[in-house]
Amino acid sequence: MIFDKNLFAANLRAARARKDISQRELAKEVGVNLGTISQYEDGAFVPGADKVIALAEALDTTPNDLMGWR
Repeated sequence: MIFDKNLFAANLRAARARKDISQRELAKEVGVNLGTISQYEDGAFVPGADKVIALAEALDTTPNDLMGWR
């Protein structure tokens, strides 16, 4: 499986929009700062596995869905 940071960023933005929460709310729930969520969604910074799992849990999705792995 190949990792595509732009696909991850798009999937993260879409999942956050579906849950209808702000970047600030997501950051608080995951335990990172607002700038970090912004960087994830811009594709400028790739989270580690622990944060991918935390993001997926916070957004009621799976790590595979965020990563674009079907």
